[in-house]
Amino acid sequence: MMLRRILVLLVLLGLLSKAWSDPYRFVLIEEMKTWLEAQSFCRENHLDLATVQSDGDRQKLKKAADAVDFDSFAWIGFYNGVLTWRWSYQNEVISYKKWESGEPDTSRTQEACAFLSANEKWGDITCTAEKHFFCQTDKNKIADKFVYVQTSMTWRDAQLYCRTNYIDLATIAEEAENNALAEIITEQQGLYAWIGLSKNLWLWSDQTNVSWSSVRWEAGQPDNMDGQEECVCAGTEGQMADVTCSTPRFFYCNTPEIREVQRVRVAVKSAGYLNESAVVAAIETKLKQMLAEQKMDAGATVTWRVLPDGKIFQMQENNTQQTTTACEERDP
Repeated sequence: MMLRRILVLLVLLGLLSKAWSDPYRFVLIEEMKTWLEAQSFCRENHLDLATVQSDGDRQKLKKAADAVDFDSFAWIGFYNGVLTWRWSYQNEVISYKKWESGEPDTSRTQEACAFLSANEKWGDITCTAEKHFFCQTDKNKIADKFVYVQTSMTWRDAQLYCRTNYIDLATIAEEAENNALAEIITEQQGLYAWIGLSKNLWLWSDQTNVSWSSVRWEAGQPDNMDGQEECVCAGTEGQMADVTCSTPRFFYCNTPEIREVQRVRVAVKSAGYLNESAVVAAIETKLKQMLAEQKMDAGATVTWRVLPDGKIFQMQENNTQQTTTACEERDP
């Protein structure tokens, strides 16, 4: 049976179990350094301090800690950056401004988001407040460029909604746009609406965009005790806490994984016509399944060597001695 022959053949794929994994890994540096010293070390000797904001990142961090039996907190690349107001769309720096007198008024160490009032002025408030909001489309005319969503959400939930359904939260680039949106608020008998302007409190050292839905803080964190805690360390499960940057600690660096290429030569024994495409498809399906089970499918590729005649497998006579590594079905 062809199916049985293919399954027998796939035993060879066990040789590929270490073929390829995530192109990057974390390494724990067991040297006591401040956050800035750790950042410099990682950039000089590896890539950067580790970015830890996905389940895959947390798995790599735990693997690095387990490799040296480490069970404490160490520096990662999250920090309290220089606070600047930027638009959500393409992270643009603010140029046109329409702040209410006395605004923005949040403290330097407080994250904040901006809203537009019906009186055409802007204010800032904590991003966890819930408001209606404006999304931006891919149109150019003001009448078509913005969509007013009359559902109250936090700023980050509104951002996710706009990015999922349109382009992003609204960027207001000129007076005409500002006045048009304020008029919509008035027409809908509203008072305020989120726009796409925010003051980001936390940044990753390698400039990765912060994914707030994936960041995992330790309970009660961040607390910025005494206004001095502007750098972040992480436990072995990836839970994060803000601490003083000048405290020496071990640290995690992000470094390139060694790329491995595994070549395997296979032979298929068949008494009749060989459906080459079926064999190739079966091998690739099984290989991807094996890599996924071992969490090694990220970045993995399968490449076949194609013969001059365009085929992958070459027919051989029964009396031809085979010298290649093969896995053949043996009749009982």
